[in-house]
Amino acid sequence: MKWYAVAHPGLEPVVARELAILGVTGTLAPGGVRFEATLEQGAALLPRLRTPSRLLLELVEGPVNATEQLVSLTRRVQWKTYLPPDAQIDVSASIKTSRIHFRESAEKKVLHHIREALKGPRVVERTRKPTVPQRVALRVEEDRATLSLDAGGGELLHFRGWRTEQGPASLRENLAAAMLYAAGWTGDEALVDPFCGSGTLPIEAALLASARSPFVRRVFAADEWPALQKQKAATTVPSPITVPILGYDRDGRVLKAAVANAKRAGVTVQFEQREVADLGPPGPHGLVIANPPYGKRLGEGSEGRAYAEFGETLRGRFEGWRVLFLSPDAGLAAKVHRDAERLLFFSNGGVRVGMYALEVR
Repeated sequence: MKWYAVAHPGLEPVVARELAILGVTGTLAPGGVRFEATLEQGAALLPRLRTPSRLLLELVEGPVNATEQLVSLTRRVQWKTYLPPDAQIDVSASIKTSRIHFRESAEKKVLHHIREALKGPRVVERTRKPTVPQRVALRVEEDRATLSLDAGGGELLHFRGWRTEQGPASLRENLAAAMLYAAGWTGDEALVDPFCGSGTLPIEAALLASARSPFVRRVFAADEWPALQKQKAATTVPSPITVPILGYDRDGRVLKAAVANAKRAGVTVQFEQREVADLGPPGPHGLVIANPPYGKRLGEGSEGRAYAEFGETLRGRFEGWRVLFLSPDAGLAAKVHRDAERLLFFSNGGVRVGMYALEVR
């Protein structure tokens, strides 16, 4: 079966890297990574994925330039295999360069014929009603359509279930995980976040280091697909964390949120209130990973100050350490270190940012 892991634009190579680590060979595509796996294999990947925004099962694809063809395409899918008859179904369409012009009309047509297909005897008898909305994605581009099922459900995969408290302009959880994968961090070296805020980066690091699922008490849409009702969920035994994972911030209020988030995630992270200038390394080497304040998180007249102080601390105290940080422009990145190399570009909270790496020498 065909699967599509949706990536934050610009982070497709990072999603492909994570899939490769999980034993899946994918093909890069604009906005994501395609791969082939059985229904059971794809669903089993879902609770382990850290970097994608969504995981879609691509059910059918074909030419569509009129409503009748769209109906015919919809009827080709054995919907009873995937959807319980009493499911809450949401059809979301994206239409570009097509003779089908009316998005809402296309969504209603697809939804109507899915509901018609679900009538009659059930594939599997259920003991409880569905609890997760089932999202059907219709994508039409240049008169070619694809119908997919969102294995996660309506919510994006960065909703882990543990971050219920956050500071201003917080980094999405899957973007934090993408930074860890881009840095090649596997939990075998110390990690320091000097601007941890509500703890997203160090908590994602602790979850990765302990081989825990990044999700807490989240039910996925795929958990309720009739074809998977007899599949038992795989259980994993968490690994002990053997390296320091430290989160610092100058704001004691957001650190309280970080502590509460870590508790909900089931991991232990050392959080401490400190200024960047007062930081020191917990050992001779490791990774400094940071989302320094910019945009909404910067106070009046503080442009560049946080980056300059960050760079001074790195050069003065973190020799031998690797560094990965975000910056909205090359000028600010140069304030951290002139050797900072931009690895990737992506959008964070509507701001185009670069991911920069360096080794402090």
